[in-house]
Amino acid sequence: MTGTEEENEQQLQQQHHIDALLQRYLTLLDEYTSLRTELSRLQTGVYQDLARANFAAERGMRYGADYYDERMQALRTLRVDVPTEAAHFAVEAVGDLRGGEEAKVDGKEESAGEQEGQDVKHEDDGDEEEKEKESEAPPRVKDPLRWFGILTPQALRSAQARSVEAVERVIPRLASVDAEMAAVEIEVRRARKKRAKALAMIGKRNGEADAGDQKSVATGGMATARHIEEQAA
Repeated sequence: MTGTEEENEQQLQQQHHIDALLQRYLTLLDEYTSLRTELSRLQTGVYQDLARANFAAERGMRYGADYYDERMQALRTLRVDVPTEAAHFAVEAVGDLRGGEEAKVDGKEESAGEQEGQDVKHEDDGDEEEKEKESEAPPRVKDPLRWFGILTPQALRSAQARSVEAVERVIPRLASVDAEMAAVEIEVRRARKKRAKALAMIGKRNGEADAGDQKSVATGGMATARHIEEQAA
């Protein structure tokens, strides 16, 4: 295989690589558009469900951002993985949490209970297993829907379900796709710069070769002219 054939093969491979990157980018763009549409649909559904719940609520009761327990704590946290290519976002449940001051009070009560349990253990070893079971009891679940009473409207439950779906599935995937699209854009720019440099080198070599050929032709023409002049003399 000659040098020209190798250069053509490299150019073809570079073009295939760029085409594959662009195809990947278009696939991500389609997924990104679909996720944005789905997120908009979920948010619209949440607001509609809240409106239905407020319409059917008792007098003086209103569901919204202004009527929630300020001791609220997040039940889900964001986890970000940063590999070599693109960042990945995920939302994970942090377990059963308690809200603010109530958690502190309950923690103090539990600490006091554990201390009393230890004193009892020294006095009466027969209650040891029972105290261990009590200390291993899981904390109470804090579902935000319980703030509004036992008979929660179905529309409010639907709003919570839509919000959880958006936070746990749609938004993390949307952020991950956006980060991956940015990484693919960088790869495309690098591949195009590499191809442009290769084409510039080939053009430079071809230009030098053409200049050498023209110089040879000019030198040959001058020699021929001198030979003709000598014969004429």
